[in-house]
Amino acid sequence: MDDGLDGPPARGRVVSECYPYTTIVGAFEFGYDDRRPPYKRAPKGMKATEAWALRTSACDELIRRVAVLIDSDIPIDLASHSATATLADVPSPPIAAQYKKREDLLDASICAWTAALWHRFGEERCQVLGVDGDLPAQRPIASIIAPARPEQRAARRTAGLA
Repeated sequence: MDDGLDGPPARGRVVSECYPYTTIVGAFEFGYDDRRPPYKRAPKGMKATEAWALRTSACDELIRRVAVLIDSDIPIDLASHSATATLADVPSPPIAAQYKKREDLLDASICAWTAALWHRFGEERCQVLGVDGDLPAQRPIASIIAPARPEQRAARRTAGLA
């Protein structure tokens, strides 16, 4: 487990925590300036039939945005693996269990892209969330690697943290 406090790891395999939603609104590549798309849940009070249509439409749009990252500075190719290859080619299914699998594959792809962004740009494009005040005596700590635009960054609380 790597808490990110020392920046991206220089080598080896590590595990860091990240959330797809923080990447979606924190990385300009996705085009969501301040709100995450409702692909996981629709606004409260919305009828189930309307909510489902909104969720699946938002999911398909997010997949479209991920699919064009094949040519970005930090590329991701959904077609590079059989598990994700059909995401961009097949619309969201009407069956909840199949849709959940689609969500999970999309989230995993976004998290993998986050790892590549963190590795390449570190604190230039990402921040480490979950650190307040003084550093804890024992590490690793519970933290999240979150892509962030300059205007989204948390105030620096400890030297070396973004």
